Amino acid sequence: MKLSPRGIPVKETIRLKTTRKVMAQTMKASVENAALSQICREVDVTELITYRESLNSEHNQNVSLNTLMMVSIARTLPAHPLLNAELIDRDIVIFDTVNLGIAVATRGGLVVVVVPNAETLSIKDMTMAIDALAERARAGNLSMPDVEGGTFTASNLGMYGVDGGFPIPRSPEGAIVLVGVARAKPAVIDDEIAIRQIALFSLTFDHRFIDGATAAAFLNDLNSLISNPESLSEFS
Repeated sequence: MKLSPRGIPVKETIRLKTTRKVMAQTMKASVENAALSQICREVDVTELITYRESLNSEHNQNVSLNTLMMVSIARTLPAHPLLNAELIDRDIVIFDTVNLGIAVATRGGLVVVVVPNAETLSIKDMTMAIDALAERARAGNLSMPDVEGGTFTASNLGMYGVDGGFPIPRSPEGAIVLVGVARAKPAVIDDEIAIRQIALFSLTFDHRFIDGATAAAFLNDLNSLISNPESLSEFS
């Protein structure tokens, strides 16, 4: 019987693949080097769900709610440059494009793939980009360019029934947002109580160069876009 270094019986040993090893190293670096903080906000995603249904029924598309979330996040980031930046020594390096890291579920666990220039993509192009990367991830065919060069990461765990959590930014990125499951909740709309679909957005950030007000402003604008999603079709 094989034993671990601590003397515990071992069922199986799984060697980290290259992409998973890179992820392990970046997570460790983030915890060790960054001053992590978090804020959370409930976001009404009812209109986004309705918009998705309209796209798929009236325009014969097959758009996922996750894709619309990713488009919304990518379109919001340029107005909040500190969220799309990293700290190198004493310099805050602000990026000119949004290379959006997106968590994808595989049999080996979550893998973060990177969609370059995400803020410029139409809904259709974002769908194609995510689908292609997800297919390569699940087939175990990701290359290093598929997982490197991210500037901000988003993880949607709503499909697992997760409400929220404390996601860790992928070092050297400065921030990450976790999207929770949309749940039916009572809300006050125009002085009337209505049942709305509400999801929790958990934003973890490096407090060395991103403060709470900056993070809150990003979530506020993201909430505004998700509440009025018609503008997402601008680039379609």
